[in-house]
Amino acid sequence: MEEPNDKLSRKKKACFPESNSPSSENHRSKKKKIKVGSGIRGKEGTVAMGESPPSNPPQEPLPFDFFTQNDYKKYDDFVRFCEESFAYIDMEDVNKQIAVLRSRGGQAQMYLSNVIRSSGDEGGEESGCDREMNKKQEAATTTQEQKYKKNLKLINIKKHKRARINLILIKKKYTDGGHMEGEHVEGKQTEGRPTAKKNTVVVSPIFMPVGTKSCIKGLVQEEVQLLCNHIILSNTYHLANIYDMSTFVHNKDINNFIRFPNAMLTDSGGFQMVSLSKRIKILEEGILFDNIYDDAVMRRNVLAVGGVTELTQVGEVMEAASAEIGDTANQMDAAPRREILLTPESSIRLQNHIGSDIIMALDDVRPATETDVQKIEEATHRTNRWLQRCIQAHSRETEQTLFGIIQGGLHIRLRNESMQFILKQKLNGYAVGGLCGGEKKRDFFNIVHHCSNEKNKKWNHLPENKCRYIMGIGYLADILFCSLLGYDMYDCVYASRTARFNTALSYDGTIKLKQAKYAFDFSPLVKNCHCYVCSKFSKSALHLLISKKNPIVNVLLTIHNIYFTLHFCYLLRVAIFLEKTDLFVTTFLYNYFVIGCRNGNYKIPDNDKAAPGEDTSNGGPSHPQATNTQDNSTRVDEREECRSTPIIATTQTTPTEDRKGEMLKELKDKLPHWALQALEYAEIELTF
Repeated sequence: MEEPNDKLSRKKKACFPESNSPSSENHRSKKKKIKVGSGIRGKEGTVAMGESPPSNPPQEPLPFDFFTQNDYKKYDDFVRFCEESFAYIDMEDVNKQIAVLRSRGGQAQMYLSNVIRSSGDEGGEESGCDREMNKKQEAATTTQEQKYKKNLKLINIKKHKRARINLILIKKKYTDGGHMEGEHVEGKQTEGRPTAKKNTVVVSPIFMPVGTKSCIKGLVQEEVQLLCNHIILSNTYHLANIYDMSTFVHNKDINNFIRFPNAMLTDSGGFQMVSLSKRIKILEEGILFDNIYDDAVMRRNVLAVGGVTELTQVGEVMEAASAEIGDTANQMDAAPRREILLTPESSIRLQNHIGSDIIMALDDVRPATETDVQKIEEATHRTNRWLQRCIQAHSRETEQTLFGIIQGGLHIRLRNESMQFILKQKLNGYAVGGLCGGEKKRDFFNIVHHCSNEKNKKWNHLPENKCRYIMGIGYLADILFCSLLGYDMYDCVYASRTARFNTALSYDGTIKLKQAKYAFDFSPLVKNCHCYVCSKFSKSALHLLISKKNPIVNVLLTIHNIYFTLHFCYLLRVAIFLEKTDLFVTTFLYNYFVIGCRNGNYKIPDNDKAAPGEDTSNGGPSHPQATNTQDNSTRVDEREECRSTPIIATTQTTPTEDRKGEMLKELKDKLPHWALQALEYAEIELTF
């Protein structure tokens, strides 16, 4: 990992002064031509400065000017209340704290008025249909005063239509300096309260940046802590192939190893069934990998945690699978490596040694475009059996929260069977897997809607008082729609990976900075964005870095994209909290589907014209969707002063009622059927 001094030196050397010019319009008017050089593309060898005619400059996205300063203050006050009430107490006292706060009345009672029995409480599982009964019981019982015995707790805060604001508390394992008590931290000290935070306080919906191998590519420790002040995700398969498990054990856990003071989530390794599909064989015992790494580290780790590794323990089936994988590997690699068997038990035990806060069960993941229903059904039932084995192998229940994964492909019947089994295991959170793999958008939202639809019977929807997590979601439009349908958590490599392809996220789509039109564009990536990159660099400066193949640009764009995605989630939470969801959704979609398409920054993904009511619940998946690009403003520290400022300045005049009507019609004409269907599922009314 890069040292802080290297980081400071890097920033000083790479910093370009930003021009005060509002845009490149002055250069466009000159209509000069430049030769196409290294890294600059144009038509027929030349390109006009700015590449846009002076009569048709790019249209500015609409501002979120319906948010007032008072709106931001109300939400920030709520976040401050949550921090002060829950960050400094022991996790076992959370139920008691909720009861005390609710008994005080006033603002605290209002914030906590929607609490059901919080996630993980003793006494069994409840779903949304038990909500009213729970409220009556809470008044006459001491349920909330029971000691809490797990490391993660979800508290229901607010629901607007189907979108929801939840508070997720995760017990801290590391603070700066490695001490939990007696350490000075930022903030006021209250009498009788420890000076160090004991819990990470997360307000959902939340996006979790991905650091596959325990770090986010290109970012040093300070940048990660500044940007990712909630949860980051890592991958068990890759960690177990790179690090000896004793590394994490000697450092207590991964949080202490990388000195990350917030929460960590590790995937089980199931996704590699898709990403490494040509190198694996699925067995009832587990996943047999023709390993892409030197197998010595992984084999030693699996042996150390007590998993099955010897081929002779599996028998002839394993030998046949090994031969099949070897044939495939020989075509890909002249020196194929030895096979590794990752079982549900070894996956969980590896995660126990890694020490992440949230761990995932090993699941049988099939591509979303799989058309063989029998294979999907087999995978769904195998996922259920593997979950039971994961639960039995899990040895750190009070320190790590295990999430189960709902499978079933694009088939409602199989999703129901998966939920009926997995929800009865009474876990602390549930993920929806097997999506985001090229399926049609209408099929995707059909499944997402069904799994969270509280109008379904009890075991056919995810419970309200548990964490709801959709795996592999990173495009902002997907985050928006899934949040509107009641989900809490998302992860994806998109924000950081697209940065390594010289692409920045913006309100009206993606900015492909390698294009020549940005050579003389001296405006920031996003107007009034407060991230480090937008404060110090113009599009022109970034374009120059790209043309000279300077790798610093990938780091800078990673900072911007993660910041931007996180701030979008912040604005989404503000909208839900203040019940301005309809306005927020309409403005966001207009910026993307109308202005983004007009400016050439956004291509509508999967622009289907399917008739309403088309039944895809039991049909196979369709063709892969087009590349989607999601973007919006992202913020990190919700207590920062600049957080209360919308990223887009309100320089545009308020449209008249007639103009608003025209804009609505224009938006509805642009929206594909899948988007209109998702809005209907979410009970959203488009309005300006």
